[in-house]
Amino acid sequence: MTDASAPRTPGRAPHARIRRMTAVAALCALLALGAACGKKIMPQPQDNRELFNWRGVTAMATTNGCITARGEAQGNVDNLASVILEIQPLGGTADGAGDSCAGCPFQATARQEFRPERQITPQATAIVEVTMCPDRKAPAYRWRLVGVNVLTRFAHALSKVQLLVVDPNAAGFELPVEDTRPQQQTEIVIP
Repeated sequence: MTDASAPRTPGRAPHARIRRMTAVAALCALLALGAACGKKIMPQPQDNRELFNWRGVTAMATTNGCITARGEAQGNVDNLASVILEIQPLGGTADGAGDSCAGCPFQATARQEFRPERQITPQATAIVEVTMCPDRKAPAYRWRLVGVNVLTRFAHALSKVQLLVVDPNAAGFELPVEDTRPQQQTEIVIP
């Protein structure tokens, strides 16, 4: 007897087909899950000629309780769409409550975005000076500048988080042990 003349057992072929289809579906699902897993990070730009960064940022308190931050942006500053000043009040408040947290990470509670008043011509550096009057006065602030690139796929340029002490003798104010490192009017000066 040959295989062609052998009697077939009913029900055997459909089970084998179902097992094969199940195995193929499981393999496809496993491949899809494997493709979805992996390290997820912000894409890094391939062309560093489109980027800018901060150099030499400083801040001071004005007599009316505002904060003026100044920084030098270097690199492709014609891609500077806007500048954001981020602040975090530290220390005692008018009601005597203290909120300084020595060694805590920077958490901006106020931020203000500034757009250039005039077009920046292609330069290698630009001086940026912004003034922000916070709603909540404090004896000290943590702050940083954030440069927003016109090319939205590029990450923001973050300055180092710094400490601005306005009144070191305020009640309930305690300087942080360690600063963290790495967000009205606008004046952008082209040298």
